Amino acid sequence: MNRLANLIASLDEEDLNLIKKDLEAGNIERLINKKLQEKKEKDFNKVCPVCQASIQDEGLTLIFGPKDFRKKATFCAMDCLEYFLDKIKKQKRGVVE
Repeated sequence: MNRLANLIASLDEEDLNLIKKDLEAGNIERLINKKLQEKKEKDFNKVCPVCQASIQDEGLTLIFGPKDFRKKATFCAMDCLEYFLDKIKKQKRGVVE
């Protein structure tokens, strides 16, 4: 809420009146709901990095990498996750296929 409060504090009277009008008309709620729906749809359009299968349900998600550069991968099944982990282990050992 702090970022929103800072944004509102920086607006002039004309902009505040326009926002108030949009708020009363329900436009802001519709905009927020639309953005949340887009985010939800984006999350459901995941693709397995191993077999390229579309992931419709939750799948298996792995978060990995150094603390300052985390990566996230979602897999369709356990065998794809295991394959991915095996590849990472081989890379760390320096084994090239």
